[in-house]
Amino acid sequence: MRDDNQKEYLEEPLKMLRKKVLPKLPPHVQNKVNHEVERLEDLFVDTRAPRFAIVGRRGAGKSTLVNAIFQAPVADIGTVTAETEHASWHTYKNATEEAVMEVLDTRGFGEGDRRRFQTSEEDAWNEALKTRYPDAILFLVKAKEVDARVSEDIEQLKKLREKVSEMHDYLPPVIGVVTQVDELDPAYDSDPPFGEEKLTHITQAKEHLQHMLGEQLSDVAGIFPVCAYTAFKDGEMVYDRRWKIEELIDFLLDQLPETTWMQWARITQAKTIQARIAKTMGKSASAIAGGVGAQPIPLADLPFITGIQLSMIAGIAYVSGRKLDRKGLTEFLGAIGANVGTAFAFRQIARSLGKFTLPVAGHAISGTLAATATWGLCKAAILYYIEKRPAHEAKQAYESRSEPPEAP
Repeated sequence: MRDDNQKEYLEEPLKMLRKKVLPKLPPHVQNKVNHEVERLEDLFVDTRAPRFAIVGRRGAGKSTLVNAIFQAPVADIGTVTAETEHASWHTYKNATEEAVMEVLDTRGFGEGDRRRFQTSEEDAWNEALKTRYPDAILFLVKAKEVDARVSEDIEQLKKLREKVSEMHDYLPPVIGVVTQVDELDPAYDSDPPFGEEKLTHITQAKEHLQHMLGEQLSDVAGIFPVCAYTAFKDGEMVYDRRWKIEELIDFLLDQLPETTWMQWARITQAKTIQARIAKTMGKSASAIAGGVGAQPIPLADLPFITGIQLSMIAGIAYVSGRKLDRKGLTEFLGAIGANVGTAFAFRQIARSLGKFTLPVAGHAISGTLAATATWGLCKAAILYYIEKRPAHEAKQAYESRSEPPEAP
């Protein structure tokens, strides 16, 4: 995600705000606004791919889980091939190649004869971790194997985590994933939602893994039993037996740095995640608009509040899976009744701020009104882009003028 439209609609308003407005704000307001600008910069400017170490024995379902997260057969066709002997980073991309996830693939978990490898396990990790580290570690165990030499695997997991901490001064969270729960008894109950007997066995498997991990790790982030089975034909999903995958990916959002959130939203295509990130953008943008709008800065509040509003709308459009372009943003603004045009004053400050005039910014005579109007735009954009609701519903949300919640 790095192109001219991203720079124009997401980055430039923030850069101009930092350069032209922040220095003129009173210190107490400047600190608050700067905090929210930094948050949006994490989301818009410093965005990068989420990185995971997905570890477990052969057959634990690593590729199946990756495909379930992407809802596409990316694990079969989207990897960077590497030799098994070396721990290596695999890159997975969505269909448009705009959303990327990196996965550290390690050997040693349940491998048979390790004597065939010339490179030691620790040396392999050292090489892979030289340049980057995983944001989180997913420890995969088949539901039927939660009591099969798991302690040995957890010991290796600890060593990998400690190696990351040693090399990067970062201790990644560990999430236990009980895979292939559909294979537990009773065999005839293979399709979710599962019956009571199957759910009892799933709970037992989860609790056992939780106990085993807890004996050696005091800070396991969470344990998730899942079924990740999907089937694809010509790149399209034709069979979907996923269970609890959405809960897992929603939980993972909280384990990831905000710099990865935009990519994670496009990878997972999960509306819950898209909406959560959109609301985060809206809270920060509203706080910025409120802070700037309340200050007596001649000729500054109109273009910069408008720029932040436009940046927020573009960000919400992007996490929903839409491309960033003038046509799409114009359609949205027209749908909710905003005036679309050019403004000479905007062009004097930044080219990107000169393409749209939102009437709400022109009336930003108080911080409260500026914040309220910005939050209305956020709600409208969520309905229009993420919920795919009709334009008249988005317009109603825009006009409702409810006050924004406190910024995070």
